[in-house]
Amino acid sequence: MILPTGGGKSLVYQLPTMMMDGITIVISPLIALMQDQVRALQAQDIAAQMISSAQSYDEVQDIIALAYNGALKFLYLSPERLNNGHTIELLRGLHINFFVIDEAHCISQWGHEFRDDYRALGNLKHNFPNTTIAAFTATSTDNVTDDILRELRLENPLLLKGKIFRKNIFISAQRRISNGNAQLKNFLVRHQNESGIIYVSSRKKAEELSTFLNVNGYKSLAYHAGLPQHVREQNFKIFVNDKINIMVATIAFGMGIDKSDIRFVVHMSLPKSQENYYQEIGRSGRDGEDSEVLLLFNAGDMTQHKRFLADITNAEYKVHLDKKIDEIYKYATSEICFHKQLAEYFNDTLDACKNRCDNCLSSNDKRQNITKEAQMILSTVYKTNQGFGKNYIIDVLRGSSEQKILANKADKLSVYGIGTQLSKKEWFVIIERLLELKMLALGDFSVLKLTHDAIEVLKSQKLVDIKSSRLQINIKEKKIKQEKEFDYDEELFEKLRQKRSELAAELGVPAYIIFGDKTLKHLANDMPTNKEEMLEVNGVGEKKFAQFGKQFLEVIR
Repeated sequence: MILPTGGGKSLVYQLPTMMMDGITIVISPLIALMQDQVRALQAQDIAAQMISSAQSYDEVQDIIALAYNGALKFLYLSPERLNNGHTIELLRGLHINFFVIDEAHCISQWGHEFRDDYRALGNLKHNFPNTTIAAFTATSTDNVTDDILRELRLENPLLLKGKIFRKNIFISAQRRISNGNAQLKNFLVRHQNESGIIYVSSRKKAEELSTFLNVNGYKSLAYHAGLPQHVREQNFKIFVNDKINIMVATIAFGMGIDKSDIRFVVHMSLPKSQENYYQEIGRSGRDGEDSEVLLLFNAGDMTQHKRFLADITNAEYKVHLDKKIDEIYKYATSEICFHKQLAEYFNDTLDACKNRCDNCLSSNDKRQNITKEAQMILSTVYKTNQGFGKNYIIDVLRGSSEQKILANKADKLSVYGIGTQLSKKEWFVIIERLLELKMLALGDFSVLKLTHDAIEVLKSQKLVDIKSSRLQINIKEKKIKQEKEFDYDEELFEKLRQKRSELAAELGVPAYIIFGDKTLKHLANDMPTNKEEMLEVNGVGEKKFAQFGKQFLEVIR
C-alpha cells in the first residue's frame, strides 16, 4: 500500500489484526517510531510490545513469554533483529497471522532511505513461505515499487495506491536570503503557539537555530544524531506532549511521527530528493486541518549536496542520486503548481491546485523581460574567464572597490559598474533564474560557467523573462489560510487543550492520543452537555468517552 502520511496506513493492518487469531509482527526502522506506535496501541488497551536494543535481557524475556502465551496482538521488531537467526527461531514458535513491513521504501536502493537490513527482509518468504506479508510506505516511485515487490518476493500481490494530493497543505518556496532567519520569523508570525518542525542541514545549524528561536520568544528544542539517545528520546517526548511548540531537526527526526496536530513544516535548505521532501512535509496536518509548509533554498544547497556524492563508488547509484538533486532543485525553482509536480514525480496525475500553493496563487503575476540584465551577467562571467562565483560577478557589475576586484584589475573591464541600477539582492535573483534556465551552471567551488544556451542569449537569439514578483524583494505576504470550516469558541478550545495536556501528563502518553485538535474544535463548537451529545461529536467513541468524557464535559460546563 502506497498512501500519503496521515492517510490511515496503520489502521489498514491494525484493524484486521484485531479480527484475526494470532499475532502480527511489525517491522519498523526506528526505536522512537516503534515506541510511539506501541504507546498509542496500549492507550487503546490493545496488547502491543516491542523488542529493541534499548531493553534489558530480562525485559526481552518477559515480552517473549507474553507472545508465547498468546497475550500479545502486536510485536514490533527492528529489521536488524529480524535478520538474526535466533529471532527467526523464536518467531517459528508463534502463531503469526501476517507480517507488516512499515516504511517499506527503505528496502529499495533507489529509494531515499535505503538500508541493508531492510534489503535482507527478502528472506522472510524463505523462512515463512505460508505467512502473508503486507508492506506500507508513503513515498514510492514506480521504480521503487517494482524493487520492493521483487526484493520481498511477493507473488501476485494486491497493490493499493492512494492519491498524492493533500489539499489541506499549502506549499510555498522562496529563495533563501542570507541564513533565512528573517524569512522564518515572518513565516512564524502566522503560527503563534502552533506545533511545527523546522528541518536544517546540520547538527550545528539545529543547535544555533533553536537558540535563535528561544531568544526570540519561541519554545523550541534541537534534535539530531549527535545528541545522546536518552536526550533525543526526552526531546521527542517533550515535543509530542506539547511542552514546546517547535522541533529544530536534521533528517534524523520524524520518520513515521504520529503527532497529528503539526501545523507547519519548514525546510531551511534544499532536501536531498523529492521523496525526502514529500515525506517530511507529510508530517504536517495529519488531522486534516489546514497546514502550511515552506521551503527556503538557493543554488548553493544543490552544490553542497553534490559535493557529498564524491565518496560514492557505485557509478550508477551516484548518477541516480545526482539526478534526484537536480530534480528537487528544478521543483523548487519551477513556476508550475507544486502539488502537480509532486504528483507527477510519483507517477500520479493531478490538475493544478489553483489555491493551495504559492505558484498557483501567483500564476497571474506579470512577467518581466530581463534579457538585457541576463546579457550583462553572462558578459561579466565571460570577461572574468568563468573563474568566479556570484558575489564577485555582482561586485564587478555594481562597480565595487573591493580589494580583490582592484587587485584583479576587474575595474578596467568594459562591464565594470554597468549594473548599478539593481540592488545586490535583485542581481542574485536574476542569477538564480539563469541557473534554473541552465544558461549558467555551477562548477567546482560554485564558480559560474556559461552553457550553450548562454551564447544564444548573448547573441539576442533567445529572450529571458521572470515573474515580476520575484524581483520585488519585500513582496507583501499573501493570505494563504483557508477559512475555518466552522466557528468555535477559541477560549474554550484552549481550556480543552489544557485539560488534554494534564491528562496526557498523568497517563504518560502524547496529547494527540487522547483527542486530536479537530475533535477539540468540534467540542468547543458543539458544547455537548451529556454523554449522548458528546458521542455525536466527530472523534468521540464509547471507549474514548469512558476514558475521558466526564473530564471534558466538566470543562465545557
